[in-house]
Amino acid sequence: MVKYKVILWDFDGTIAYTGKDVWNSLEYAASLCGGRFPQSFMGDDRNLGLPMMEIYQKIVPYPGEEKFPEFDALVTKHYRELSDYRDTYLYPGILEVIHSAREYNLKQYIITMKPQAALERILVAKGWKGLFDGWYSPDSFEGKERTKSELISHVLAGRSAEREYIYIGDTWSDIVASKENRIDSVGITYGDGDTKLLLDQKPTFVVDNAFEIGKILGVGE
Repeated sequence: MVKYKVILWDFDGTIAYTGKDVWNSLEYAASLCGGRFPQSFMGDDRNLGLPMMEIYQKIVPYPGEEKFPEFDALVTKHYRELSDYRDTYLYPGILEVIHSAREYNLKQYIITMKPQAALERILVAKGWKGLFDGWYSPDSFEGKERTKSELISHVLAGRSAEREYIYIGDTWSDIVASKENRIDSVGITYGDGDTKLLLDQKPTFVVDNAFEIGKILGVGE
């Protein structure tokens, strides 16, 4: 039995593994600034959630604070314009869940903090654009960038039937944004997020693999 009408998906660490390609862009920028990241730092994808300045400060040798704007611009250029996203892939089971949800006529939207230009370029490059009914990023609207909670609110558009919606994500902030909009949430533990922080926010459901998501939605076997 289908339990929801609209699925709101996080992207990085939930639908797709994107970490290696983000590291590729960071390495590219670091090399042009005369340094590199320690392997011990790059070995933990959770570090990708750090503020860009903190990531920059891990470069060895440290290029100096004055070169940070150049580094930041190089990362953006590489990821949005030069990367071929060869190391980005859907997690096992995700495609099956998406297709099953479509068979039951569930609407599916991506709600992500990834910039819109990068997201759309990935969706086109990977042939995933047609899988979704739409997507929203912080910069999808003119003016001030929106938070994840505000993006969810935009999709809800003031509807009172919150129980028809569910948000699926891998970080504690995903669960917080869901609660702020009074909708159910699925916390996934296979992604990039800190599992302890995720569980501390008490998501409605918790899954260890993508195949379990279909059962929660009522579209799985």
